[in-house]
Amino acid sequence: MVIENGDQAAESLACLIIDDPLLKPDYGCLNYEKLLEEMKVHNFFTEIAFIPWNYKRSDAGTVRLFAENPDYYALCVHGCNHTTNEFGGKNYQELRELSATALWRMEQHKRITGLPYDPVLVFPHGQFSSVAMKALKDLGFFAAVNWTAKATDSEDLPNVGFQSAVTSLYHDFPLFLRRNSNDKPLFMQDNELGRPIIIDAHHHDFRDGYKDITDLVDWINSLGKIRWTSLLEIAEHYLERTAIVPEPDPDFVVKNNRLKPNVCLRRFLSELRDNYIEKYNFSTKLYRMLRS
Repeated sequence: MVIENGDQAAESLACLIIDDPLLKPDYGCLNYEKLLEEMKVHNFFTEIAFIPWNYKRSDAGTVRLFAENPDYYALCVHGCNHTTNEFGGKNYQELRELSATALWRMEQHKRITGLPYDPVLVFPHGQFSSVAMKALKDLGFFAAVNWTAKATDSEDLPNVGFQSAVTSLYHDFPLFLRRNSNDKPLFMQDNELGRPIIIDAHHHDFRDGYKDITDLVDWINSLGKIRWTSLLEIAEHYLERTAIVPEPDPDFVVKNNRLKPNVCLRRFLSELRDNYIEKYNFSTKLYRMLRS
């Protein structure tokens, strides 16, 4: 635990991120009402890493649940189409257009639903390039989050890239690290060094119920003075400035916002897997065996 003035324990900020789910009452093993009940009992906050491609597909009742519970739920940006290595390339113009499309879609989602979003991007599959970081910075994103600080076009990083609360190794654009729910030693280290405690999760982490996550939350809350909040508030706290929601550039969006068959097929297959195969242990094991 970080100590201030020799005897006062500093406050640590924490957040649970769940990647991918649509705003529907149920997505795969996740039920938003049930998760909200657990958050109220165990005192934690959830940020949904929302895929911008889904901007027209949110359920009105689930939107209302989010709107009525801003102390427990928030949205951030999860890629754009959520395709393989979409932010891992080196073409600046393509990455700028992709980033602008993601912003435009999130703005459309806000217009349709009334829900705000955090201008923080969580990279799909943990893949990003230094060029993508420049594109995000130039488009006005506030920060990014990933499970590794190593870009696809970089060599091994110096230790400083892993030790600070937020890294700015690529074009001076802030990057926060998140951890797998099994990485208790790293959560302890984050808390001791004054870094935010950010949990990486997916819908299938709730396949056997919510106890694994709530046990982890209870353990984190036992580490000291923990305050659960949104990614935006975490970023503003560590960067010591207030985010300005960026304006999407429509000139980049027109040609990128058309429905592409390969993206539609990928999203359909991913949701089929999440909502039917990965809800059950047996089918999940069979699916992974067939894939391997």
